[in-house]
Amino acid sequence: MKAFSPALGAVLLLAAAAPATAQTPPEALTWMVLNEINSAWFDRTEPLNRPPLVTRVPDGVIRPVDVTHDDKPDWLVDYTDSGLTYCGTGGCLRTLYVSDGDDYLMAFDEQTHTFDLSRRGGETVIEAEVHHIFCGSTGDDCAFAWTWDPALKQLVERPTAAGVSLLGNDGGFAPIGERESNRPIEDRLPAELSEVWHGNRITCPSTDDDGFRVFRPTFKEVPDLNGDGRRDWLVRLPDPCPRDVYEEVQARPFSVWLTGADGRLSEAWTSEPDHWAMIDIATTPASLVSNPACGTETACPNRRLRWDSRSSTFVSVD
Repeated sequence: MKAFSPALGAVLLLAAAAPATAQTPPEALTWMVLNEINSAWFDRTEPLNRPPLVTRVPDGVIRPVDVTHDDKPDWLVDYTDSGLTYCGTGGCLRTLYVSDGDDYLMAFDEQTHTFDLSRRGGETVIEAEVHHIFCGSTGDDCAFAWTWDPALKQLVERPTAAGVSLLGNDGGFAPIGERESNRPIEDRLPAELSEVWHGNRITCPSTDDDGFRVFRPTFKEVPDLNGDGRRDWLVRLPDPCPRDVYEEVQARPFSVWLTGADGRLSEAWTSEPDHWAMIDIATTPASLVSNPACGTETACPNRRLRWDSRSSTFVSVD
């Protein structure tokens, strides 16, 4: 078996290929988890000051699931009972690898409070409850849902079991978090956005030891917004530097970048300053909501938009 690609709780669907008790995780996956558990105690200065070597993955940490429906088990690594400090206020780390021929792809790698799988409309849908920091201004935890797209080889968004179709947090909750140490962010971006990433860095004075902090644009891949069947992007440039620690600066606008027929990206629309993006996937194509900083309540004047192919821009929806 090839090495794992770095690409990318209530009900778990066991892989249909065989009973769960008869399925053995790939050796490379077992090695990875054991290495993480044992490396947590690594200290060259005190090699004897450590617990006994762990040679067996704790029960329940690696579980077979069926996400791709290709008669091969997919594997969920749930670190809840691993003994590692991969849990906190944001929940516990869950990492999902899905089969791709003879290989496996990372499909999910984030901290969540829950991680549930269920069947809906012929699909296996993953739903995860996440920390309220990803949910907007309500202050409550919220859920996001996805299903596996074999053509894109990634998880794509779905409404939750409760019917929530609005993706807050500037376009949703990314199934794979940014791990700068594992793979540079710019390597994961299309060429046009890589140029934005490199060309819009700002350096602000800081009380940190170095006396400054570097801020870069943020990016979010989102469902198709203009009806061409291709996924699009939201981009937010870093906010300006405050003059002192007490100044509250106005947040920069976000912009929408659409994927053209040739696969290239171009900037199509820019919000007002201090607005935040939400994507409503209740319809296809998805619709765009430009949300002011006042929140998501009725009194806050959201601006709902749809793509108008005649004028090649987003227009307001009454």
